[in-house]
Amino acid sequence: MTAAGTPPTVTRIRLPSGELSIDVRSDSAWKLDDLLGFGVRRNPKRGYLLVSKVLGKHVPVSPLNIRAAHRALAEQIASDLPGPVLFIGLAETATALGEGVAREWGAQTGKTQAGKTQAERTDFTFLHTTRYRQRGELALGFQEPHSHASGHLVYRPAGEAGQRHFAHARTLVLIDDELSTGTTLENLAHEYMTLNPHLKRLLLVSLTDLCPRHGELQAALGLPVQSVSLLHGHLSFAPDPAYDLPALPPVSGNGGDKTPLLAALSARSGQDATRSPLLDAALERLLQTEAGQSVLILGTGEFQYPPYLLALRLQLARPDLKVFNSATTRSPVLVWGQIGHALTFTDNYRDGIPNFVYNVAPGGYDQVWTGYEGQAAPDPRLLELLGARSVQLA
Repeated sequence: MTAAGTPPTVTRIRLPSGELSIDVRSDSAWKLDDLLGFGVRRNPKRGYLLVSKVLGKHVPVSPLNIRAAHRALAEQIASDLPGPVLFIGLAETATALGEGVAREWGAQTGKTQAGKTQAERTDFTFLHTTRYRQRGELALGFQEPHSHASGHLVYRPAGEAGQRHFAHARTLVLIDDELSTGTTLENLAHEYMTLNPHLKRLLLVSLTDLCPRHGELQAALGLPVQSVSLLHGHLSFAPDPAYDLPALPPVSGNGGDKTPLLAALSARSGQDATRSPLLDAALERLLQTEAGQSVLILGTGEFQYPPYLLALRLQLARPDLKVFNSATTRSPVLVWGQIGHALTFTDNYRDGIPNFVYNVAPGGYDQVWTGYEGQAAPDPRLLELLGARSVQLA
């Protein structure tokens, strides 16, 4: 039962891999159909995929809809959180989501309250986890048990303020696209608390919170835990024992130092990659687009927020265009359900592993621009398949 005593809405989805059941609480801010479709992972650890309609990862989405989701989450986060505040988004799926929520929260702290305009808070830093080793001080590692690529790394921020926020945060905000068991964020919180035992508060932010373990998490971590999401409920999955599990392609990479390929400014180290003049230059080029055209701007892997921001700025400046944002991924998914199309190519970080782009068929857009960082240019095969242009954004 929900807090209001109303039975939750139960949705059952039959997948080739089993049956998914989602009980949605009636006090959820957004409807299930507005947030999610469903797919099937090529992963024996987990047979289902919650396909977000507002994330901009597996489905091309209007950047205005992505921003609306970021703002809706940020508005649920109190502006007076005990500071410093450390935001951490999970790679690769939630790097743009995490940064978007953190930036929208920072902006909202400066909104007028009771007739007075407040100064925007600056005592916070956003980081995202990474699967890539780089030069810099590695702070911690942790596991995402159900993932196709389970190892995550967190590097200490490069700047003095970021280092201070990381070391002395009183509030930790962990952001992922979905929360189903809570194990991954619990693992990250445990590791961080060994570095900063003075943490006072933990927020778990997700588009969909389907985790039944909040009480357990609070007891295990020993501090107040708050959940912020657009949809609350419970998820269960019954695997079909007759399902023939697909082979999982190599997804882990070679573990090499990727620093020569990465952007000099990166959210992996708490920096603002959106200050790059490359982003402004790309926007100037795109502003020359013929009226009425459809434009897709793709991010690449973990590098998602600057391409999203480019798409948003273009749409705001040119409402006559139909602008969409999505990103490539190393996540292997079957073509089924919400995943209607898949392209396969080689990753752009020299790991020699397959990468994918979903629901982007050749010829589906008048223009496709693929944004990348540093020297991690996309596979020419991807550009050829989509007739796309590549553009360095950081």
